[in-house]
Amino acid sequence: MSFRFKNAFFAIFTSAVSLFAADPLVIWTMPNGASPQEKVEKQLEKFTQATGIKTQVQVLDWGVAWNRISLALSGQAEAPDILQLGTTWVPYFAARGELKPLNQWLDQIDSNRFVPVSWNTARIESDTVIYSIPWFIDIRAMLGNKRIMKQYGITKDATASYEGFVNALRKVNANSETLENGVKVRAYAFPGKSDWNIPHNFAPWIWSNGGDFIAKDENGLNHANILSEKTLNGIVKYLNFILSGIVTPECLQTNTAQVAQEFNAGEIAFIASTSEIIMQTRIESNSGGLSQAKIGIDSLVVMPMPKGSAGSIAFIGGSNLAIPASNKRPEAIKLLKFLTDDENQDDYTKRIGLLPSSKKVLDAWAEDEDYKVLVNALQTGKTYANIPEWGTIEQNLVAMFSAVWDLMEIPSLYSEEKLYQIFKTYSDEINKVLGYTEISPMTQVEFEKIWHKALAEIRPDKNAEAPETSDKEIINDNLRKAPYIFMIMILLGFAFSFKNKRKR
Repeated sequence: MSFRFKNAFFAIFTSAVSLFAADPLVIWTMPNGASPQEKVEKQLEKFTQATGIKTQVQVLDWGVAWNRISLALSGQAEAPDILQLGTTWVPYFAARGELKPLNQWLDQIDSNRFVPVSWNTARIESDTVIYSIPWFIDIRAMLGNKRIMKQYGITKDATASYEGFVNALRKVNANSETLENGVKVRAYAFPGKSDWNIPHNFAPWIWSNGGDFIAKDENGLNHANILSEKTLNGIVKYLNFILSGIVTPECLQTNTAQVAQEFNAGEIAFIASTSEIIMQTRIESNSGGLSQAKIGIDSLVVMPMPKGSAGSIAFIGGSNLAIPASNKRPEAIKLLKFLTDDENQDDYTKRIGLLPSSKKVLDAWAEDEDYKVLVNALQTGKTYANIPEWGTIEQNLVAMFSAVWDLMEIPSLYSEEKLYQIFKTYSDEINKVLGYTEISPMTQVEFEKIWHKALAEIRPDKNAEAPETSDKEIINDNLRKAPYIFMIMILLGFAFSFKNKRKR
């Protein structure tokens, strides 16, 4: 063996040894679908077989993911090689210089493969630098219990408009159906206070009525848009479900998981939710699915969000994959391309039930009757603004709508003056985040005029199955509760006095 050949052999051998001895590529993901770690690891087995590069998956709960990722990307904690980011998180971390620009690999990635509404989330608004690659799409639709809809003669077409949807809900509530376990079937429910999904739940009602959370002025500057007529029209339509008694205030104590669980148990006829439930109804229970649950047995119907004055506009979110700016491993881009190619997108999204971001793969998904509704909704659906400030704005929106639900939970506390103050306070906060100075904000008188007009257009008939709670009923209800509250106060006072005497 020649000296040159020995050196070449040694170099190849050393390279191979170092490849297999290297630390595994670490990927951080969130809980996508049932058994989230197992599903990602299943995908990565093929990557290791093809490249010889080992991988390690860490699943971060959504509740802690922002803080964990913030510390890692800012250098205060060890960062992964690849990480999943909610689409609205990308601009924030990109603007801080904490994500690796990917433009030099775009020829290999092929941006034309992706749905435009999804590809637009890969960057900062009005920027040409790409910081992430779309992994999957979270588009929300209205889901209905097929057995309940059939029993009461409710069709998909009947729920297509807001008015039709409200009538369908009233029909379900009027029948007062009770399940075998004694639970009364309710027409509709949604998460309430402090649920991280709150803005996502309001968004389709606002967008479908021509409103938005923020808007641009004549100079192209973003500003808060809560106190605008179209946005308020959308908010009124959503709050009307509580104001009219169609949805009980008790649901405002629940979160997304609890509402989904009630729907899966057949206790709720309709919910606005992600597409994960669709896929879960097709999976056996021993694999984390819902095929044996009540919703799996009853089956479900997938419908677009009810139309407003601007049409039916669904909320579109999802997740992208990115590489920390500090990452120096060339293998990371290999893993990023692997996970986002058409074949692996199709395989992975079928496991979790969320839509792929690839046009080609979506064409195949559209052959499925249920998923076709979602694929079609991508044409008119909408994402949040791709601006660095959005993460903070979204937290303001969560706080604002939580305060609104606090007000709605106890009818005797509700007033339009308080509602206006909530919207005004958080509009000011959002404008501070955006660095925008509002010159002429909407006055309370203007707000009440718009609010009354919007309520008048959707106020249910007095003879409807679920009439509004009148002021007299609210007062009588409070009077009925008053003696019990008074007795509790006396008992608490006695207990406090007795405790103080014991201390002496």
